[in-house]
Amino acid sequence: LMLVGCGSDSYNAFPNQPKTVAEMVGKEKVVGWENYKDDSDGDKVPDYKDKCPDTPKGAGVDENGCVLDIDKDGVPDYKDKCPNTKPNMEVDENGCYIDTDKDGVADYKDKCPDTPENVEVDNYGCAIDMDKDGVADYKDKCLSTPKGAEVGIDGCALDTDNDGVPNGLDKCANTPKNAPVDKNGCALDSDNDGVIDLFDKCPNTLKELEVDVDGCPVDSDNDGVPNYKDKCPNTPSDVKVDFKGCPVIAEYRFHFNTNSFSIAPKYYKQIEKLVKILQNNKDIKIEIEGFTDNKGTYIYNKELSLKRANALRTILIKKYGIMPNRIEVIGYGLDNSIADNSTEEGRAKNRRIVVIDKSNFIQNCPEKPIDIPLDKLEKIEKPTKKTTTKKLEKPTKTKKNGKKELSKAQVKL
Repeated sequence: LMLVGCGSDSYNAFPNQPKTVAEMVGKEKVVGWENYKDDSDGDKVPDYKDKCPDTPKGAGVDENGCVLDIDKDGVPDYKDKCPNTKPNMEVDENGCYIDTDKDGVADYKDKCPDTPENVEVDNYGCAIDMDKDGVADYKDKCLSTPKGAEVGIDGCALDTDNDGVPNGLDKCANTPKNAPVDKNGCALDSDNDGVIDLFDKCPNTLKELEVDVDGCPVDSDNDGVPNYKDKCPNTPSDVKVDFKGCPVIAEYRFHFNTNSFSIAPKYYKQIEKLVKILQNNKDIKIEIEGFTDNKGTYIYNKELSLKRANALRTILIKKYGIMPNRIEVIGYGLDNSIADNSTEEGRAKNRRIVVIDKSNFIQNCPEKPIDIPLDKLEKIEKPTKKTTTKKLEKPTKTKKNGKKELSKAQVKL
């Protein structure tokens, strides 16, 4: 409160005029009141109550004449370049937060206080890392690394097995070299047989078939016909088999003429060899398989191949006396070709007859079928005229009802 009075010291002379200051304060002692206009530092706070009498000119002051410091950072407002600093934060001489690495992010919230100069940083003072691989962009040589991939110091994805799928994303980390892989880095197994394509020698194996280490269907008897197709699974290793895995007694390529099922006489020596085997091994039953080339329709070739098989059956029965119940026939037409049908030579090879051991006698027999030479076979099957005549010319009984009756011995013969 500043008291300002006016008028004479003599109250009695002018009873109605305003009181003087001295009169108003009475007997109280007032020091310096008469100098209230003195303001040495020009801050508009009189010296008598200015607690900061040396305030720089133009500085904003409080009621005590001291310079203002609104953000309480110890730097007066008149020279504070950052006037809204948070309380109790360390600031520089300009009243701004300390930023040691000069990245524009104050130390108090800088999580990466040693960022190199001129490197772009985020709100936390850390160098920008667009692909989030842990390597800042300014030193990342591979800026588009997939999320989750392991990287080296250069920011490029590590790929230990060199399959094109980086570590961290690779679910099959030890893929063999050069093996095609899927998006997970696992070697492809197109037919799902458990053998990867790189090592699979039979890449199109049917589903759920048992396979060997090469990815091929198991062939227990090693006859070249896998178990699932093998109708004769225990064939000895030295026995030739057909496409069904059954023993082949003989394979004849008669080079049938087109549309023909006639067997030329020149092939009879081969047929006689088959006859010897059948006559010497009565337990063998055979199947004659007929085949054609690809000329003509599918149905026509089926019929033609069956006629070729029947042609051999007829010869075996009628010419050599082989019992019909020992011979079956089947026509495969142009299926199961063994040569290229695009050439005449290949087609000729496909026009063939194959004879297989239908009874599985060969693989179940401890020894191979007996193959008696043709000259000896003729002697065995053609008894001497003397022996035959003798038995026929001595019947034990004569006429009965006007007819001859043969003995039991003759009936047996």
